[in-house]
Amino acid sequence: EFKTPLDLVLCIAENAIGSGAIRPDDILVAKSGKTVEINNTDAEGRLVLGDGVAYCTDPENRTMNPKVIVDMATLTGAQMIATGRKHAGLVCDNEDMETLLVKLGKTTGDLVHPLPYAPEMFKSEFSSKVADMKNSVADRANAQSSCAGQFIANHLNEEWSKREDTRWAHIDMAGPGNLKD
Repeated sequence: EFKTPLDLVLCIAENAIGSGAIRPDDILVAKSGKTVEINNTDAEGRLVLGDGVAYCTDPENRTMNPKVIVDMATLTGAQMIATGRKHAGLVCDNEDMETLLVKLGKTTGDLVHPLPYAPEMFKSEFSSKVADMKNSVADRANAQSSCAGQFIANHLNEEWSKREDTRWAHIDMAGPGNLKD
């Protein structure tokens, strides 16, 4: 009886070598229009997720007008350090939605545990002298999984983010996504 439209956008990356592969110090222009300096070629998933949320929140995109965006990926090994193998890491811009996702995880067995959402503390991790941001953190000891989520949030359309009726959540399921049991 679910009557709300649901769109699924697949953001898929292959980390492969070749003449077209990204290299350290490359500068890419993301779907959001922001420039990204590559400082970690193994952080390709967040690039396509950033493009995905930019696509979904682009006011020129007439095919969708989401109120809620949940992006999910096996994004960082740091997630397992933060929340373990059985709880995905959750970064969310709304406390009520965060609480709901934790509750839904307990109900379904797809466990999530909140990570800090602190844009004012994590945006500086991506500082670049030649682009709007880098694609990976400067300090690997500063909440890497939260920062990866922040990188994705940096590509949400600002007008969409400012609306009172919108919510965003990022789920890093590196541990649960790779469980053998």
